[in-house]
Amino acid sequence: MLTDYLRTRLGSPPLRPPVAVSFDVDDTLIDTSTSLAHGVRAGSQLAAQLSSQVDPDELTAAYYQAFGTFWRHPADTGTHSLHDLRRRFWGTALRSIGVTLGSTDLDRLTHTCAATQLANIEPDPELHRLIRTLADRVPLAVCSNGPRASIQQKLSRAGLTQFVTAVICASDSGIAKPHAAAFHACSRALNVDPTRCLHIGDNWRTDIQGAQTAGLIPIWISHQPTDIPLHPATVPRYPTVTHAIGDLLHLLPPTLSNDVAD
Repeated sequence: MLTDYLRTRLGSPPLRPPVAVSFDVDDTLIDTSTSLAHGVRAGSQLAAQLSSQVDPDELTAAYYQAFGTFWRHPADTGTHSLHDLRRRFWGTALRSIGVTLGSTDLDRLTHTCAATQLANIEPDPELHRLIRTLADRVPLAVCSNGPRASIQQKLSRAGLTQFVTAVICASDSGIAKPHAAAFHACSRALNVDPTRCLHIGDNWRTDIQGAQTAGLIPIWISHQPTDIPLHPATVPRYPTVTHAIGDLLHLLPPTLSNDVAD
């Protein structure tokens, strides 16, 4: 499917430059849901130790509700430091269950969650190999609605920073996906026309529909079989980003450097 899909947009493979690729980060390049779950659980358990009023399960649910509010309006928090932003999530969650912690304890809670989350992000050798090969052939960027500091920390923990030419974040510009300007910032940073830029992401609305509107070529990472939208467009769909990159590499001309055996 990928070959036919890209042939209609970019011509017959092997794909010729200029071509570039942008990636969503959370739950596309990096399994953020799993690592965040570890962090939130650790934070909720610490809160229960700090206050007998805290039920860890109740606080966990409250945290995700507060966190979800941020993702509906990510650019609104652009003036906050990453620590302050995370602290606000926890403060909002605690207040929603009728609990208030002192500043020092709230800082401990915030730090515990963040440190645990990062500790649960580890390099994926297969993804590392594929991204390195892809970066040898085309320029790469990431386009995220998350805060820059958080995205950079995750990329560093995953061992992917060196392969990314540009990091485009909503907190920098105040413009978030699915707005076309976020995707156009990626194509500009990669020095390609939007119609020559692929975008790989997991969210149907923000990544796939947003990229289509902006004129980019989307590839969908769909982790669950039930993720199919009501009116799916003809967009290639993969269970993981490694599957998508593997197929894409077959369609790109090789370079001298990346044909050396690992």
